[in-house]
Amino acid sequence: MKYIMSGMLVSLAIFLAGCASTQESQQVNAEKPEAAVTRQFTGSTMTPDPVMQQVMALSQAGVLKDVRMTRSIPAQITATGPENVLACIATEGSRWLEEHQECEFMAEETCTQLGGEFSPCASSCRNDPDAMVCNLMCVQVCQF
Repeated sequence: MKYIMSGMLVSLAIFLAGCASTQESQQVNAEKPEAAVTRQFTGSTMTPDPVMQQVMALSQAGVLKDVRMTRSIPAQITATGPENVLACIATEGSRWLEEHQECEFMAEETCTQLGGEFSPCASSCRNDPDAMVCNLMCVQVCQF
């Protein structure tokens, strides 16, 4: 009888631990709804490589994980992170602005597929409320 009770208590403890870990992962997913994906893309042939610089900065900020790069020119890059960020930096000439959750120069079709709000002609000074002078230049922006 003593062994049966011990076995039941151990089984109950394992069951409750499993329930707690499942609930915790659901809470984490609810806080950050976009799932991480892994994507492979090519860097730029420019020196210094602006794609590689973005990847390294986003990796240091904790936005991208498991970043791997080849030593070839252009570099072959593999990274895990939010799909909208990876889609942005995978397109040469695009730039991800983490503090504003937006991608400059992303194609409208890609933006809408990823659930972003596309603006074909945003102000180049839109993120600088203290700008005294601003050039009259349109910037394609996808806001997430």
